[in-house]
Amino acid sequence: MKKSKLINFKSVPRVSPFAPEWNYVLYENIINKINFKKIASFIKIKEKEILKNTEPSKKTSVDGYTGLGKNSLTSRYERFNVFKWENNEINKLKKIILKEHDDFLSILNVEKPKDLWIQCWANVMRKGEKIDPHIHDVGPHAYLGGHICVQCTDTFTGYINPVNQINEPEIFKSKNEVGKITLFQNCIPHYTSVHEDNKKERITIAFDLITVDLKNENIIKLY
Repeated sequence: MKKSKLINFKSVPRVSPFAPEWNYVLYENIINKINFKKIASFIKIKEKEILKNTEPSKKTSVDGYTGLGKNSLTSRYERFNVFKWENNEINKLKKIILKEHDDFLSILNVEKPKDLWIQCWANVMRKGEKIDPHIHDVGPHAYLGGHICVQCTDTFTGYINPVNQINEPEIFKSKNEVGKITLFQNCIPHYTSVHEDNKKERITIAFDLITVDLKNENIIKLY
């Protein structure tokens, strides 16, 4: 793996007692020794199966506020877990995610949680599609979200400073590269640019790391 990278949205020291302060952190690295072409092919097979056999989410936003719609794999994000699939390359990713999580926490000198679960899904985007700005979690147990690029062509993921996101939003634009893994605080809004390639889909694996037991059969315990 390449050397990992930290990205900060960090405020200057406040002067007024009512001024906001923030320090949001993202972590990126490049995963090697994984056959992402095999993973991309497998995800496309699973996409057909899942769209045929499962219904979209029944939540207010059927697709997690991504704008991909009810006919997308993303709209079934609660109905499956990528790490329940039998695939050697995907199985390798589970250990890699744990290592990257541990490295991220070590850099920040943050104590590892006692327990850790993962909700993991895949996104498949075709020409003209994009993911709208959305947030994974702002609740009291909000932890980390994650993203792995499996197949991409000239796109980026934009991460928005949660405090400064309206008038002149502060945005970190992360160029999508095959094998790039990003971990981010789950309260950070994010979106993608438009996928313009009409030959290859943009395929990613996304996940939430969770520190409380939500009693959901599609959320897997990592330790």
